[in-house]
Amino acid sequence: MSWGRSQAMRRTLGGFSAGVVATLLLFVLATAGVVWVYTGVIAQERWPIRWLEIDGPFERVSAEQVRARLAPLVNGSFFTVRTGLLRDTANEMPWVSNVTVQKNWPDTVQVTVHEFTPVAHWINGYLLDGFGQPFTVPAADEIQGLPWLQSPENQLELVYENWQEFDDRLVKIGQHVDRLTLDPRGSWSVRLSGGTEVRLGKGDIFENLDTLVSTWAGLMQGQTAPPISVDLRYTNGFAVLWAQNLDAIAGNYGEES
Repeated sequence: MSWGRSQAMRRTLGGFSAGVVATLLLFVLATAGVVWVYTGVIAQERWPIRWLEIDGPFERVSAEQVRARLAPLVNGSFFTVRTGLLRDTANEMPWVSNVTVQKNWPDTVQVTVHEFTPVAHWINGYLLDGFGQPFTVPAADEIQGLPWLQSPENQLELVYENWQEFDDRLVKIGQHVDRLTLDPRGSWSVRLSGGTEVRLGKGDIFENLDTLVSTWAGLMQGQTAPPISVDLRYTNGFAVLWAQNLDAIAGNYGEES
């Protein structure tokens, strides 16, 4: 019995020793591999980047602009080029929304640029993209053909959502939002594409807007131009100001003078 236990113990110790040796060998090989990669690949700058490919829609940013900005940064090997630096640098360019950078073996860096698409103006020179996210570019306020949204900064999401809802309802009467304003007191007003200033107030603004939409055809009957303003803040009706009313007021004022 004693001899059997001794043999089992020796086999166990022998197996343990073989496992330790194998682990050490693997560690040495791995370390050697790392050293080889560093000294043979990275340190000696083998496998240089030869191609910088720039992709994207390029409506407001050109591939040449992106290439000129990034080319000086592609000065290492396939293993050392800093893709994060390339991405961050491209993201700093005006109109660039986000950038993806990937390396393609053995000598190519591919950069894909996505641009902001503006859908509306906001306050302080900001534009809004299709997701309601604000961004700014040089001379943003000079861009034509976009509606203007105005609100306190903390009400951006609300004014953006309401603008879309307003446009969906106004299309029924051939109008859309030219300017939507939410003032600091919580009162809403909208200027239509035809020039009509509409005051919606603080109450159920969508009910008020629906009142305008449902009566618009009647308002426009016999008229050659839309009203100057419509005030929907009344409980049992609304007030309309027409251009001829202004002419009459101006004429009366002239007579009194």
